[in-house]
Amino acid sequence: MGRFREKARRFYEKNQVLCSKLNRSQKFYYFGFVVGLISAFWYVTPFSDIFFSVFVAAGLLLTCGVASDILIVYKKVWETNIGKGLILVIYAVATNFAYALSSQIVNEIVTFESSKLIYSINLVAVMLVPLFILAFTYLVFVVILIFGQFYMLIIAHAEQFKTDVCLKHIIPEKIEDYAFRTFLVRFFVFPSILGFYWGISGHAMPAYKNFVENTTKAFIYNLEAKKFSRCKISKGQKVIEINDKEIVVVEKLSGDYSFSPQICSPTLKPNKKLTKGAEKNSAPVS
Repeated sequence: MGRFREKARRFYEKNQVLCSKLNRSQKFYYFGFVVGLISAFWYVTPFSDIFFSVFVAAGLLLTCGVASDILIVYKKVWETNIGKGLILVIYAVATNFAYALSSQIVNEIVTFESSKLIYSINLVAVMLVPLFILAFTYLVFVVILIFGQFYMLIIAHAEQFKTDVCLKHIIPEKIEDYAFRTFLVRFFVFPSILGFYWGISGHAMPAYKNFVENTTKAFIYNLEAKKFSRCKISKGQKVIEINDKEIVVVEKLSGDYSFSPQICSPTLKPNKKLTKGAEKNSAPVS
């Protein structure tokens, strides 16, 4: 028992020394693999039911490591003037694209002119944010995988580059501890995490599309369409005014919503006597 305690104490001390040399991303990768090994242990034991929970925990730790790497890249790019300008341009393009796409989605839902539905368009644009985050993450994944080849070249010849007259001021003094091993870990973790979440998004996308459509319909009916209008409507119907002559009638039917363009039939009729009197008064005197 005492020998086991001594080994456990030495393992703990070595682990503490190792962790002190690792950066944030490396710690996530390290603990992710440790938890992954523990999950493999539970898989071959009679308590295999615990395997899935521990395996998910390992996946979350590795995902945090990937997210940490992405944030580090983002921070490094943002610290440069060119990188900051590039990120702001990407934000502007993404915002413009989101509003254009949300306008198209609202137009397909209403099946008529939808430029008046400003609040609904803004809501859809907000709900599209997760899709843009996902797309941006995939883009960063690809960029890191491509430039990872150059990173591997640098860490493989780091000492030679540091003594080179032309490159010694370009190559940083210290990249990170255990750089080559960490690169190998990233080489396998990045595609695995990318493929895993790509598969999840493929199954979740139809459900999320239905969620966006149903939420937008409910928002239009409950908040943006008007209950009272100058145009004649039936009980339970609401109105979206397009212009002086055209409206879209919104109605809730069996848990769904229907949108039907109609010609506005005014509830107020002009007074014929007043109209005739005005015509007489305006008649030219011969």
